[in-house]
Amino acid sequence: MPDFTITEKPRWSLDMCSQHSAVPRLYGQSEGTTRTVLGPAVAVAVLIGTQGAFAAESAQIQNKSGEASQEEIVLPVITVAGRMDTAITEGTDSYTTGETAAATRLSLSLEETPQAVTVITRQRMDDQQLNSVQSVLDNTTGVASYQSDSERTSFYSRGFLINNIQYDGIPTVVGDIVNGSGIGSVDTAFYDRVEVVRGGSGLLTGTGNPSAAINLVRKRPTRDFSAAASLGAGSWNTYRSMGDISTPLTEDGRIRTRLVGTYQDGHSYLDGYKPERKSFYGIIEADLTSDTMVSLGYDYQDITPQGSTWGGLPLWFSDGTQAEYSRSKNYAQDWSYWDNTLKTAFAEIEHRFDNGWKLRAVANQYRTDFDAELLGLVGQPDRATGLGFFPSGAYPVALASEGHSRQNTFDVMASGPFELLGRQHDLVVGATSSRRTASQDDIAPFYAGLVPVNVYELSPAFPRPDFDAMARIPTRTRIKQSGVYSAARFSLAEPLKLIVGGRFSNYEIDDVTGSSSLHYKKSSEFTPYAGLIYDIDKTYSAYVSYTGIFNPQTDYRDSRGNVLTPAKGKSTEIGLKGAYMDGRLNASVALFETRLDNAAQMAAGSYTPSGAQAYQGVDGTKSRGIELDLQGEVARGWNIYAGVAHFTAQDGDGVRLNSQLPRTTAQLFTTYQLPGDWRKLTLGGGVKWQSRFYKAPNTGTSSLGGEQSSYALVSLMGRYAITKQTGVAVNVNNAFDKKYALQKGDFDTVGYGAPRNVMVTLNYKY
Repeated sequence: MPDFTITEKPRWSLDMCSQHSAVPRLYGQSEGTTRTVLGPAVAVAVLIGTQGAFAAESAQIQNKSGEASQEEIVLPVITVAGRMDTAITEGTDSYTTGETAAATRLSLSLEETPQAVTVITRQRMDDQQLNSVQSVLDNTTGVASYQSDSERTSFYSRGFLINNIQYDGIPTVVGDIVNGSGIGSVDTAFYDRVEVVRGGSGLLTGTGNPSAAINLVRKRPTRDFSAAASLGAGSWNTYRSMGDISTPLTEDGRIRTRLVGTYQDGHSYLDGYKPERKSFYGIIEADLTSDTMVSLGYDYQDITPQGSTWGGLPLWFSDGTQAEYSRSKNYAQDWSYWDNTLKTAFAEIEHRFDNGWKLRAVANQYRTDFDAELLGLVGQPDRATGLGFFPSGAYPVALASEGHSRQNTFDVMASGPFELLGRQHDLVVGATSSRRTASQDDIAPFYAGLVPVNVYELSPAFPRPDFDAMARIPTRTRIKQSGVYSAARFSLAEPLKLIVGGRFSNYEIDDVTGSSSLHYKKSSEFTPYAGLIYDIDKTYSAYVSYTGIFNPQTDYRDSRGNVLTPAKGKSTEIGLKGAYMDGRLNASVALFETRLDNAAQMAAGSYTPSGAQAYQGVDGTKSRGIELDLQGEVARGWNIYAGVAHFTAQDGDGVRLNSQLPRTTAQLFTTYQLPGDWRKLTLGGGVKWQSRFYKAPNTGTSSLGGEQSSYALVSLMGRYAITKQTGVAVNVNNAFDKKYALQKGDFDTVGYGAPRNVMVTLNYKY
């Protein structure tokens, strides 16, 4: 939060006609400078600070017709000191942010950050009803999702799996990233924004794929009382409620708290599937002094679906033709479930020094618990009867798994300006450590019966196997990481900035699966980072960046059950960025190339002792592409988000990498608040398009393959302000009811996306 001070004699304009604020806006303008808008809180401070300098007759300025107008008042010198956090998006009505530290821990504008960055703001999440992390990432440039079934969604960027997850900039592991459980179902009601930094992020995380880093930034308490609530109802008897209260606990607001809770329940377009999600978030902040703040918080997410699917329905008939199903078809039984519980406790202290430096220390504990009993169908049924005779036909396959994990993380960081050779520069230094223990017990997939299932009728129903009497394969994992990092932003010349940094990481893993064990340790692994930014003019900047890659692949196991050794490589990026309308609209274009050795790839037809897909390390993996991004306000009341991403990726043998991902994706969503008498109405809409994807025969989990052609999904929204505090919104997804596959060919099955659906939400804000 940069400090600001007004010391020169300004000419102030008092605007009593602000449509977006209950208090007047105060504009500061000195001779030869442009007009600067000060926020309402600062305006009030200035007004109070004049101690009556405003005459009573100027308190309410009206023209002869009685309507509000603007009038200039010359005041004496006024000094105003305060802090503005321009990164916060809540309450700004904006689709962009003023700054981010997600790439380097240095607080920079998007234009000053030498990497491709997308920020999904609170306003956009509310406009599109992006109530889960999956829905956010599904609407983010350069991110592709692969949804295996109702609970498992994996996210990719630039051809690589995203395994870098952060809360408020602190890395963590959420659920089972490889198998896609955990992060996608997390509710977004707790967050001010979601920041996605594409490319390598080893400077902050120490480890990870050169895909993207997802930073979930929590809401914070406000010094004044505020409250918000919403009730929503939609297709398939879906209901959602949310409550959000922030209040000072002392009269001066020095101690304050915020509580957020959500509940979502209902049915689904899938027969028998009933998702349910409960979540709670609480935080308390206290100003120990004017420069020192402490905060304590806890969040809890309980995800308890019934009728969870495992994979899709058989894609191929025994005669070699493809099957086609209604989107509602689901063989999961009423006893099928996949429960996930995510709990986080955190403590933070921050102190600001008079010289502009800041010291921040954070301690987090993440706990996860999951329990699953699942049933799926595999095989090739007879086209005429839907049945078949062994080995033909579709047969039920079951599995069960349960486990828990705990991760303790501590991070301390100092940042601030310094002078060298007559110029001011910025520096951040920090140290971090984490320890994660995980325990998992699996019943490997097994054929639950030898009676084929009729795929047309999806009968007969299958009773729950006696999982309690079956032997389980235990897995015990302990991972310790630590590191020191630093980054400096040097002002080489007025238009030229250099960011250099690096991280020394220590990594150790002990893993035991069944009768096999692994111990791996790596000390003082150095990950470099460099970025050069050139300000072409006040609007445009060009940049080039380089990031080293060190990715321990602890989520991937070979056919013996051993964890793969780390992948190493480098990522380079060049780009052009533009900031328009005083930073309210940001645009960027980026070209990138990534090279990676020992990258985990599926081993066709090979499985671990627990029955999971086996992987192998492959050298010479390469990915390159282009990304374009536009986010912000085109004109007053007109927000827009647009992006296009394309990449090509192949392994060392020239074979297409992760062919189950679309190579090209495009996003557009925009809203417009109508002017004049229609200003209570806001209309919006968007489209998502992606190119084809496929599973090649005899690769990974596919024997016959499958392909989904390119498709586009259209969404619409409308919002009406009933009063200043109350409004109603309508969201329509997949407006043209497009039928499309979420996955096609995984274990030779197919799963479909949701048909057209509607959500109506009543909102209240105080």
